[in-house]
Formats: sequence, C-alpha cells, structure tokens
Amino acid sequence: MNPRFDLSDFKSVLKVVYQGMQKMVSEARGSCVSFTPRRVLMSGGVDTTKPVVLTLVRYVLERLVGVGMLQRDDTRARVRYVLCKNSLLWQRIKLGGGETLKLLEEVTAE
Repeated sequence: MNPRFDLSDFKSVLKVVYQGMQKMVSEARGSCVSFTPRRVLMSGGVDTTKPVVLTLVRYVLERLVGVGMLQRDDTRARVRYVLCKNSLLWQRIKLGGGETLKLLEEVTAE
C-alpha cells in the first residue's frame, strides 16, 4: 500500500481521493460507479480504517455532493456515493491531468 500517506497534509488526502476515483472510473463497466469512503481509500492505495481518515474522505465527498458533482445514496444502511458519466467530475477524471486535483482543492477550500 502507500506508506507515504500523510494525514497532516490535506493535499495528500485529496490526492488519494482523486487516485481512488480515477481507478474506479477507469475500471467501470457501466455508466455509474458507487462507492463508500473506505473503497475510495483502498482504490487510492491506502488500506486503513482509522476514523479520522475516513472522516476526511467523507468531507471531500460531501463537498462534491454539495456542488452537484456526486450523488449521495442513503437508502442503505451505509451511505454510498454515486458518480455517473454525465457528471463533470467523471469527464474531468477521464481526461486526467492536474486540473481535476485543482478542482478538488477549489471545492474543498473554505
């Protein structure tokens, strides 16, 4: 896994979230992917169940829901997040590059 994951640096958290979503989108077989914060971490190369890390990832995902780039599915016991092909975030992830990471930084900036 990723031994250089630095919890004190929020940009490294954003980078792991981006890498996790990028991997899920590239492996998608349909028009949408659904995931939990834990799955984003695992896809990004970090295997941890520390509550503080999951909370930071959930914060990023909730901010993306707030601006309409993700959807939240709370019909199950655990909240899942849904990313579909018609989303701007999906298109940005498919194109790749640093613009998507900058977009995540802008969305999560306060």
